[in-house]
Amino acid sequence: MARKRDRSVATARLVVRADHLDDAGAGVGVAGGLTVHAADLLPGEAAEVEVTHQSPHRAEAWARIVARRGELSGDRTPPACPGWGRCGGCGWQHLAYPAQLAEKRQRVARALAGALPPGVEVAPVVPSPAALGYRAKGKYVAGRDRGAGGRILLGAYAPRSHDVIDTAGCRVVAPLIDELRGQARDAAHAAGLEPYDERTGAGVLRYVVIRATRDRRALVVLVVRSSAADARVRTAARAIAADPRVAGVVRLDNDRSDGAIVDGDGHAVVGADHVVERVAGVEVALGAGEFAQVNPDQADAMYARVAALAAVGPGDLAADVYAGLGGITFALAAAGAHVTAIEHDASAVAALAAAAARAGLAARVDARAGDAAILAALAGPLTAVVVNPPRKGLSAEARAAVAAAPAARLVYVSCGPESLGRDLAALAAAGWTVDTVEPFDLMPGTSQVETVVRAVRKVAPAGGAP
Repeated sequence: MARKRDRSVATARLVVRADHLDDAGAGVGVAGGLTVHAADLLPGEAAEVEVTHQSPHRAEAWARIVARRGELSGDRTPPACPGWGRCGGCGWQHLAYPAQLAEKRQRVARALAGALPPGVEVAPVVPSPAALGYRAKGKYVAGRDRGAGGRILLGAYAPRSHDVIDTAGCRVVAPLIDELRGQARDAAHAAGLEPYDERTGAGVLRYVVIRATRDRRALVVLVVRSSAADARVRTAARAIAADPRVAGVVRLDNDRSDGAIVDGDGHAVVGADHVVERVAGVEVALGAGEFAQVNPDQADAMYARVAALAAVGPGDLAADVYAGLGGITFALAAAGAHVTAIEHDASAVAALAAAAARAGLAARVDARAGDAAILAALAGPLTAVVVNPPRKGLSAEARAAVAAAPAARLVYVSCGPESLGRDLAALAAAGWTVDTVEPFDLMPGTSQVETVVRAVRKVAPAGGAP
């Protein structure tokens, strides 16, 4: 019976008008009692659509456009990338940038509805300094170009498939990255590094990862099966490193079957195993595996704003939870605060401490491996606590630790608006009041948005704890 219902739904036709975009860039509207996602339908546009899939768990469906109804949106714009719609990335490129910012602001507002006190509104999204060429890291899947004599291609998986499509000419990555992508492809082909075929298990080259710094230095990572011949990898690495802008080429072995791209740090085959980038004014070594924001200029602007909202100064005590490589920590320390940087990844803690020492900040930065529970062991009241958790937000234990932290101000940096809304509601119940919500756009052309929220302590009742 379920299969019959699915077949009838798949042939259903509806007229839907989109009122917002989903993460993949499909227009979302309500029709026939369903929340319908239709590709290439912008907010305000209407179309007759054919349902191709309906969720068995909720009243939600996905559809393709059969015929458009009415005029196209005035915010529709030609996508910048030649591979748009085929690579699955940057699904919002067909929406003019000012409209993208408005959509992101609405996304945050929807997610935080009910979690904000009266009178507190979501501020306009801070635009990225550049809408194109901003990505400092490119990740490419190795495949075979069936239409070009079987040459290697480096690209991305097509949406909802593992078919690799070429992303040459991508306008989102830094131009240097796109140039080196082509050079890495040619070098791998000449060295006989066959692309890995996950269906047959043949081949060895799985991915190529390229980091670029703002001073136009790059690290190229060849992610290969452990069976890849050293001589072939070295031949490809030497050809890539012939470009003087390449600081080093790293071999990283990956035999995993779960789709993870980077598994470990690898080792340098030619040159250095890292590049150096300035993060919040501090030189940080970035290797194959370290996480860093892909939009460094906008990230620095966000870190500076976090420090301003934390309102710390010389001698103040602050804590940075989920510190990563230290962008927020360094911004707080630059303002004069003594910062306890808390991060669960021991290698990131070591990198943060080393960067702080090189920058002369060791006396103001205490890097510790652990989680938010460390907050309870800190001596003395804190001027500010900053948290920057992953997309899933704070765990129940972390929420409790942050809620109880003896701090005057809390700054929450979130890349997941929905988990942020959940956490803010819990923190409000524990005595924190939000007074500022400021989104930042670090990834133009996508649905992703970072949100910076400040909360302050409510006045404690007589005899109560602060």
